[in-house]
Amino acid sequence: MRRFFIDPETAVKETFFLSEQESHHLQRVLRLAVGSPLQLLDGRGNVHDAEITELGKLVQLTILASQYVEQDAIPLRVCQSLLKGQKMELLIQKCTELGVSEFTPFYSERSQLKKKELSKITKKYDRWQRIIEEACKQCGTPWAMTLKPLLSFEEMLEESEQDVQNILFWEEENSRNTLHTSPLQKTPGGIELVFGPEGGFPREEVDAAADAAFQVLSLGPRILKAETANIAAVAIVQHLLHNM
Repeated sequence: MRRFFIDPETAVKETFFLSEQESHHLQRVLRLAVGSPLQLLDGRGNVHDAEITELGKLVQLTILASQYVEQDAIPLRVCQSLLKGQKMELLIQKCTELGVSEFTPFYSERSQLKKKELSKITKKYDRWQRIIEEACKQCGTPWAMTLKPLLSFEEMLEESEQDVQNILFWEEENSRNTLHTSPLQKTPGGIELVFGPEGGFPREEVDAAADAAFQVLSLGPRILKAETANIAAVAIVQHLLHNM
């Protein structure tokens, strides 16, 4: 079934009109006809089953049923040091699909980006937000992942919340200290996972995280690429939290 994103502030009544942009996409790209079923998502847990009743500049829908889907009882947040190329786009897409509630990009000592590249990161936010919405539409995800502002490593540590279990993954940590040996705190505050750049975290940053009450864990004996480590750990934690 085709899904469309709507503004969460928009009131949804029995008769509903899609935005001009979504109406154009529905007619010119998807070529849907009157009578076709579809779903509306607002990224805040509301899902509406609808049917096309009239085509035009603004496509008219009839809302058939609506439901509200609760968020995961134990939210999962991800902090990711900036990666080069399109790797960040991949992670934003996959973290959305896996039900991550918040995604915070940050830069650390070994982030392989020059200062002039860092200044351009905020310009990517519109594209990253579209990737989140597209992932929600493709997978029927009722809650859109919240994209947080770019931080430095130090700011990321300072903004960590005390009621959240903060875990930093480091490839040089003793392989006995893993998710298997460190139980997750299944509390409403949730869990935050922190991942490093392609070059990993230097000892100084790991020590700073430990001083800020972050748990430092290994993903085991295998050395994984930065993007692989993120996706693997998020999937494992979501499984352990019964979020998937």
